[in-house]
Amino acid sequence: MKLGVSEHVRGFLEDALRHMGGQSPYRGGRELLSLLRYAEGAAREEEDRLASERIEDALAYAMNTMLRPDVEIKYQLFPGSRLNLLTLIRRTMEAFGDVVLSSARTFLTNNPSATAADLQSHLVGVFESASAISDDEEQPGHYVLRGQRESSAWLHEVLTNRLTLEERPVGAGADAGRLTMAEVMSMEELAHLAQLRIRSDALQRLTAAVHNPHSSEADLQHEIQRNLWIFGGSYLPDLGRRRLVVGSELDIPLLRPDGSLHVVELKRANVRIMTHQRNGLIPNAEVHRAVGQVMNYLLALDEDRSRILDRHGVDVRRAGATVVIGHPRFQPDLDEAEVNEVLRTYSSHLARIEVITYKQLLDGASNALGLAQADAARRVNNSDDARHSYLGG
Repeated sequence: MKLGVSEHVRGFLEDALRHMGGQSPYRGGRELLSLLRYAEGAAREEEDRLASERIEDALAYAMNTMLRPDVEIKYQLFPGSRLNLLTLIRRTMEAFGDVVLSSARTFLTNNPSATAADLQSHLVGVFESASAISDDEEQPGHYVLRGQRESSAWLHEVLTNRLTLEERPVGAGADAGRLTMAEVMSMEELAHLAQLRIRSDALQRLTAAVHNPHSSEADLQHEIQRNLWIFGGSYLPDLGRRRLVVGSELDIPLLRPDGSLHVVELKRANVRIMTHQRNGLIPNAEVHRAVGQVMNYLLALDEDRSRILDRHGVDVRRAGATVVIGHPRFQPDLDEAEVNEVLRTYSSHLARIEVITYKQLLDGASNALGLAQADAARRVNNSDDARHSYLGG
């Protein structure tokens, strides 16, 4: 209520606050979302950009599309909140590094003739064992990593999608004439291995969700939203805002490096997407409806492009889109290669829209992850001589 808004907008905000109540647990639900939408719309009509953006963030928080730590960071709700969250990331990485480095040192000490592949296998075992940690009520002192739901989700999001790993100059800060373990396998390399493990687990969960015939669009979006890396390195993380125009809520808005928008529209995996036409196949009504929906999105973005560019710094004039729909396992009577070829031909006649299946999306992510894992293995193998030097071999 400290936004300095007009009385008209203030009335909507006061209605929202009254609905929430004065103490925890606060009331939410559709009523709160409606009141916040009314307030945001009123602020936008009055061209009160500051109030509109903050109310949008409140709405995103209420809809669980903006996490509490991000709200704390953006608005500095508590003294030192940004530093506290940065400290959380640092301590997590430091603790992780201590565990892995200690495990690697012990393994190399006990196995002086170990090869790079042996050490890699050992580290993989360390990562795999972490997923099996659980609380032992009969033996105090054994713990499972727990935290508030939003803090855990935020930490996972940071480690998976927001943590950029950069190499330090080799030998910086090291004693002359002797390699340290941190130089043999840098913290960045260890963190990269952990990130690959996280992504591998995430890809398995997404695959399970896609293969589940009962998964809804919301189920699939939940898994994909947490793992935007599956769309490849040609896109930056999502905008954090799914409502760029009135009446349209984008499933996943992504940014290209040049600042232009790319929209991902998710449909169900368990749906037939082809029908027979004479002697061949053509996309059916499910695909046409999805494409028509995306066309409407792009049209709305085009018509409001000046405001969006001015307000959000996003160029929607060149926006493109990808529709993800269907999976060959749910249409087993058709040849997968033929389905892919039909979709490729169909997409080639759409100027700004591409249609793919979840199988194609998963295959692309799996291939990219496999290349990253192979590169990580190559880096470990290339540092084999350094490891033997560290051991005095």
